[in-house]
This record gives sequence, structure tokens and C-alpha cells, in this order.
Amino acid sequence: MAAAYDDGSYAYYTASTYAKNIISDELSADNLMLRELADCLLINGNCNLLEKYAAMDVSNEASRTGFDLDVGEGLAPNQASTPNYYVGAYSINQGQPFVRVGSDLFGAYNGNDYGKNSHDAVGMQPKLLQQALRNLLNTFLGKCSMIDSSGNAMSARKCSSSSDCSSVSYCSTSADSSVCSAQKVCVCRRAHWHIALDEALNPSPNNVTGLFDFAQDETGLSPLWTEPFWNDIGVYMYRYTESNPGYIVLAAGVVVVGIVYVVTVLTIVGMKKEKLY
Repeated sequence: MAAAYDDGSYAYYTASTYAKNIISDELSADNLMLRELADCLLINGNCNLLEKYAAMDVSNEASRTGFDLDVGEGLAPNQASTPNYYVGAYSINQGQPFVRVGSDLFGAYNGNDYGKNSHDAVGMQPKLLQQALRNLLNTFLGKCSMIDSSGNAMSARKCSSSSDCSSVSYCSTSADSSVCSAQKVCVCRRAHWHIALDEALNPSPNNVTGLFDFAQDETGLSPLWTEPFWNDIGVYMYRYTESNPGYIVLAAGVVVVGIVYVVTVLTIVGMKKEKLY
């Protein structure tokens, strides 16, 4: 928020002070929501708070796209363990958008069959953290629109899914839409996915996710960057042994070389006698 306010025109201290002043209550160390969120992000990556908000985001996406996706990969592999923020390789299970055409899934599609099936759609499967953060941002930023023309706060409509939030009065502009928050109230949509992919890379058309092509019209504004995925490199493990087998192999090699040398010399001598060399 401070960075958005600053926009490169103000000192960081001015921007951070501005942000702190308008959300001073939320920054209080006594704020239970803030403390629970800090625990999720720093101590317990599988906390119930992130699970709850991520699950609601999944429900909202199911209502919007028809994709019945699950909550994405969590921050921690085991229950109540420290979060792991490794991003992983960009693919269908790591946030890359995909296209469903019939029963097939593609990273990109330029054929003629899209739309022939009623289930054809575009979707994505983010990780749990991204799903939870989007619903959190919608929950708290989306409440800012609940003000009527007189400046009075409006009552939030209760909901269990996004279908309950159609045509709410405080999200009625053409550029606005409503969504159900994990607090079970309708809020205005304020958070959107942003695909973090270098401009020089495009999903390979009509192929599975995880495959990319270089963009032909890439302007070269920045160096090419991506997350490497070494799926074809293996590691061979050998049991450590004593040095004696090595000496035996070396001696055997010397003997073989000697035999080959003797055979070669005798062959040349014989060929010279027969005037063949």
C-alpha cells in the first residue's frame, strides 16, 4: 500500500507513515487477525486462516468459471510446520493458466474446437497462499465501497457463495463486481491475478502446460528470466570402496595394452615377411 501511494515520487518514510496512519488499528500488535496471519506466514504454513480464505476463493472461481478446482498446494508439507516459499516450476499445478477444450487441457490454444463443448473454459490453479491472499484482499479492500451517496456505511449482504452476491447495490458500477468473502459477506472484487512470466515467453499453443515458445515480437526490454526445471538431470550414487580394486583395474588395463602391443608388432612383422606391409 505504501509503495502504491509513493509511486516513486515520495520518500519511503513519508509513504510508510501515510499507510500506517490510515490503518493504525490493523497494525496494532494486539490485533488478533494480524497476529493470526503473522503466525500463518512465519510459523505454521498450514493454518486454518489461510485454508478458510483459500477455500472461499476456490468456491468463487467455481461459480465464475465452472472449474471445480481444489485448494492449491500449501505453504508447508506437514501439519503445523514452517512455511516454505519456494515458488516451484511454472505449470498447471503452479499457477499457469490453462485452456480446457473438450476433455483436453492446454497451456494455450489456437485451434477451432474451443467453444464447441459447453464445458470449454479458461482457468488456473494457484497455490493456497495466492488463493487465500486474493480473498483476504477482496475482503478488506472490498468493504471500502460500502458507502452510500451521503457517506454513510451500508449494511453488507450475507452470503455463502458468489451467487448470493449478484447485483448488490454497493458494487453496481459497470467496472465493478461482487464476490463472497470468507467472512460470509458480499464485498466488491478488488484483487486480481497477475501472471509473473517474462515477456519473451509464451505458452506453446496446443501443448500441455509447462512448455513455452520465444515470442517473435519480443522487444528485449529486460533480460530473459524464468524458473529452471531440471527434469532430465540424474545423479548416480556409488558405494565407497577401498583402493585395491582400483589398482587391480589399472594392472589389468596395463596387461591388456601390453598384449595388444605385442600382437600388433607380431602382425606387422608377419605382414612384412609376406610383403604385405
